[in-house]
Amino acid sequence: MHIDNDIIALTETVKEHRRRLHRCPETGFELENTRDYILDCFKAWDFDEVTVMADTGIKAVIKAQQPQGTLAFRADMDALSLQEETGAEFASERKGFMHACGHDGHMAMLLGFAEWLHKNRQNLKKNAVLIFQPAEESVGGALPMIEQGVLESPRPDAIFAFHIMPDLPQGRIGLKAGPLMAQTCEFDVILHGTSAHGAMPHKGADAILAASHFIASLQGLMTRRIDPFERALVSIGKLNGGERRNILASKVVMEGIARTFNDDVYAIVRDQILTLLEGLERSHGVSGEYREVVYYPAVVNDEALADRLGSILPRDAVIPVNPMMIAEDFSYYQKKVPGVYMFLGSGNEELGFVHPLHSSRFGFDEAILLDGIQAFKDIFTGLELR
Repeated sequence: MHIDNDIIALTETVKEHRRRLHRCPETGFELENTRDYILDCFKAWDFDEVTVMADTGIKAVIKAQQPQGTLAFRADMDALSLQEETGAEFASERKGFMHACGHDGHMAMLLGFAEWLHKNRQNLKKNAVLIFQPAEESVGGALPMIEQGVLESPRPDAIFAFHIMPDLPQGRIGLKAGPLMAQTCEFDVILHGTSAHGAMPHKGADAILAASHFIASLQGLMTRRIDPFERALVSIGKLNGGERRNILASKVVMEGIARTFNDDVYAIVRDQILTLLEGLERSHGVSGEYREVVYYPAVVNDEALADRLGSILPRDAVIPVNPMMIAEDFSYYQKKVPGVYMFLGSGNEELGFVHPLHSSRFGFDEAILLDGIQAFKDIFTGLELR
C-alpha cells in the first residue's frame, strides 16, 4: 500500500503513541491515564473542540472554513484483564492488564490522523469528528457517548473505524458491504433449586442436574428452532454452582453469549430460553432467571458507502471478507449515521505476528499504523458527500 510522504513523516510520533498507550493499559470506563494522555496530545493541535464524554471518552472536532460535510472516525480505548507474555520492550507495566486487542494501535492511528488534520487545517474541505471511546470490551461505551451528543454539533454524514486483524495479511484492508459482525447478547441464567444431602436427593431439587439439561436442550434449540440458513449460535462459557460434593446444589449461575445477524432470530433464541426455564421448573422443581448483561446490535456496513470506499481505497490493498461472529458496539453509531467498519490486516508469519486477538502474545508490526492513517486520509479527502 502506497504511503504519502506526509504520513511517513508521522512514523516516530505514531510509534511513540502506541508504545506509551501499550505500557499503561486500562479497562472499561476507568481510563483516566489514557484519557489524560490523549488530552495532552490535543493541546499541541489546533482543534475547535475537545470534549470529555462518558467519563473518559473524548470527542475532538476540527472544522473546515467552508465545510462540504462532516466525517467521523472512531477508536476504542480499553484494554483487557490479561497478563502480557509478548516480551516486548514496551510491554504492559500493569500486572494482569494488556492491550491484547489492538486498541492501543487504534488510538495511535487516530492520534496520527489528528496531527495530519492539524497540519493541513487550512486545506480541509470537510469537518472531522474524532471519537475516542471507552468500554468497548465490557458494557459498551458507544451508547453513552451517543446519548451525550458525540454525533451532534456537527452531525457526521458518515462514520468509519478500523480493527487490527491478525487473520488478514499485514497491510491489507478487509472491506465488506452489509452485515459484517454479529449482534450479541451476553446473558446470565440463574437456577434456584433446593439443597439436600446427596444420599437423599429426593428431598431436594438439584440445580446442577437442571443446568446440565438446560445446556443440552439449548444446543438442540439451535439446530431445531432456528432456520439453518441463519447465522446464529449460543454458548455457555461459565458455570458455577454447588457447595460440597455431598450436597445437592441449591443455585447455579451460567454465563453465556447469543450471537446472530438478525434481531428476529435473537428474539426466538430469547423466547426459547425462557420456555426452557419454564420447563425446568416443571420437570426439575427449580426456578430460573434470564438476565441480559450486555447487548450490541449487529455491525451492518452501509452498502452504498462501502461500495464507494472500494473505489477510493487502493485496489491492491482491499480484500473482501466474510461476516464474523465477533461483535462490536460500533453498531450503535451505525444506527444513527451511515457507517463502515473495516479490518486492518496485521498477520505476518516472518515477524511472528500470528497470535489471535485476546491472546497474551498478541502483537503487530507498527508499520500497519501508517496504513490505517493513510486510509483515513484517503477517505477524508476522496469521499464526495452527496
